[in-house]
Amino acid sequence: MKKIIPIALLSFISINVFAQKSPAMQQVWQVKLNHDFDESGTDDNILYGSNEKNYSVLRTSDGSVVWSSKFKDIYEKINKIDLQFEVFGANVLFLFDKKMGKDQLVVADLTTGKMLWHADKYQNIEESNQVFYVSELDAFGIITDKTLSMVKARTGEELWTTDKWNNPIANYLIDNTEGTITLINMPRSFISSLFKGFKNQLIKFDIKTGNVIWESTYSGVAQKKVITGERVVKLKTVGNKLFLQFNGLQVYDYTSGNPLWKAYFDATFDNVVGHIKGGGRVLKKGVYGCVADPIIDGDNVYVLDMKNRSEQYLKKYELSTGKLIWTSPEIKDAKVLPGLAKINDMIVIQVGGAVEVQAQTQKKVGDYTFTKWLKYYQNVGPYNVQAFKSSDGTQVWQSDKFKKGLTNITFEDNNLLVCSGKALYSLDYQSGKENYEIQLGDDDIALAQKIINSSNIGSNIVAKGNILVIGEKGISCHNSSNGSKIWAMRIKDAEFNGIYGKTAFYEKENGDVFAIDVNSGSATYCDARKNSKTTYSSDGNYLYLFEKKTVTKFKTN
Repeated sequence: MKKIIPIALLSFISINVFAQKSPAMQQVWQVKLNHDFDESGTDDNILYGSNEKNYSVLRTSDGSVVWSSKFKDIYEKINKIDLQFEVFGANVLFLFDKKMGKDQLVVADLTTGKMLWHADKYQNIEESNQVFYVSELDAFGIITDKTLSMVKARTGEELWTTDKWNNPIANYLIDNTEGTITLINMPRSFISSLFKGFKNQLIKFDIKTGNVIWESTYSGVAQKKVITGERVVKLKTVGNKLFLQFNGLQVYDYTSGNPLWKAYFDATFDNVVGHIKGGGRVLKKGVYGCVADPIIDGDNVYVLDMKNRSEQYLKKYELSTGKLIWTSPEIKDAKVLPGLAKINDMIVIQVGGAVEVQAQTQKKVGDYTFTKWLKYYQNVGPYNVQAFKSSDGTQVWQSDKFKKGLTNITFEDNNLLVCSGKALYSLDYQSGKENYEIQLGDDDIALAQKIINSSNIGSNIVAKGNILVIGEKGISCHNSSNGSKIWAMRIKDAEFNGIYGKTAFYEKENGDVFAIDVNSGSATYCDARKNSKTTYSSDGNYLYLFEKKTVTKFKTN
């Protein structure tokens, strides 16, 4: 006799599902073009795919080709493209053909493929962060090794040029009220910074004329992430102060540019992780999320200070003056401090845990050379969680439950949520006492690396009361109030690719992609060839697969 389970009880049953048993994604459309793809991407309305000689744009709705062309047909003086990137805000495509001092720049309309303008005066553009878009002027800032020029996006008309700037930007801040733009620079490379005498610059320009309002310097070496290009440096204003965030905090008068105070530490973290996954020669490497951003709370700011390998402290400053209010007891033996949270009258810090690694590696196997672009999490110990009084910095409690690694910390309803790698904990923020400890062995996802709930990714993505656990070999979902498992999925030999909308994506080395609804745990998979390329819609509902000359759209749920 078949046993019937009432529908009302299903939501209380913990289930384990396996990616390999999930249904295949439903194909929406498929198109074959006349060229293969080295690069691909989408802005949801259009989809693009390209190689060094060809470019195609398709409509995401039905796969119809908007335009497809050889680059030499866009402009006869370009053939093989060395650098290309899209600026969706301006609806244009930048193309660079490098010719030893005779570089050709072509700007084309992304909708039609027609050339808008071209120039040969902008030489030695090596990367996309030498170009930035100013929507208020509908213009581009173009940075060469000699000048910064502001150029109209659709015509190429030069509005102004200055020789006060000649390096890529790490970040910028546009102030529409003042009509200004504040830029922070970064070296082109470590070698170029040595031989060209790199100078740290923080400059505020009049955005319409290019006149320098003020110029200042900053401490440290600004950068972007080596693979994804995400900005590590943050710029923000609070009142009449400009805050520069990386390796602590640097504060400037926003009107004059005068440095006011700083809580900056000079430290690099590339060596806190051991070998890079997969082996081979490391071409690029970066380790990120090693020290948490400062917390600005009213007229106070809490900053983690890693003076050196043996001295680490939590410090509280008066925001307006930079006056040091208190320094915590020493946080001993910490190599990384990736988590910092304020819960009512308590400051909680995470010692050790999962940091983000990005690297480009190259390995030769026989006559073939394989290049990999890697992004993953790796644990760095020792591990513990500590809490301090926000009033005077005295330590209230420390938890050393975390022997097998440590995820990020988050909280819900004043309870601190964290994983040890093998267990999920809820801790009372005032005492550190455990509300629960749930072993993750039954989840079968190996060591936990990251946790996500409504407080750190947005309540419209992860349902309140749920917490996602990202593991080395899968993903699971638990009830945050009692720790009970809602669902779990094992995905062996796959890398977590992020969450888009309400869908988590995992990609295997053989090209297969798994899409998991973060609230229900339902999953689908895409059976792709190795070395194929995928991109996702921002809402996570669709996956676009590029295989040789074929583009396919799949529905992920």
